[in-house]
Amino acid sequence: MRTLLTVAGLALAVATMPRLASAEPLAGDPENGHKIFQSICSLCHSNQKDTIKIGPPLYGAYGRKPGTYPNFHYSDALKAYGATVPAWQVSNLQVWEAGARKMIPGTKMSFPGLSDPKKRDDIIAYLQTLHD
Repeated sequence: MRTLLTVAGLALAVATMPRLASAEPLAGDPENGHKIFQSICSLCHSNQKDTIKIGPPLYGAYGRKPGTYPNFHYSDALKAYGATVPAWQVSNLQVWEAGARKMIPGTKMSFPGLSDPKKRDDIIAYLQTLHD
């Protein structure tokens, strides 16, 4: 009986634990995110693996440590931020896309941000598809 109660208690604890943000599927639409990327982001960023434009390529950016794409000169502010987080993921990309300079004062990225959270979700969903 004690074992049964222990197992039941453990199952209840696991079932009620908050899910990690990185493990949750994103509600965004990657196809719409691609359209938004083409109309806004592609002015400065490539979606190709090795093409640097004004900004670093966003191919493989999701899950990469911020400020670490080889041979791109990042601001000291972004490199310092990258030293504090493991990777670009849903939670920090949503804040970044809302306003990079608000999130990391001193970054070189001049884009003012997207106020529409649905568009941010769509872009993040698209970025999640850009990998090997």
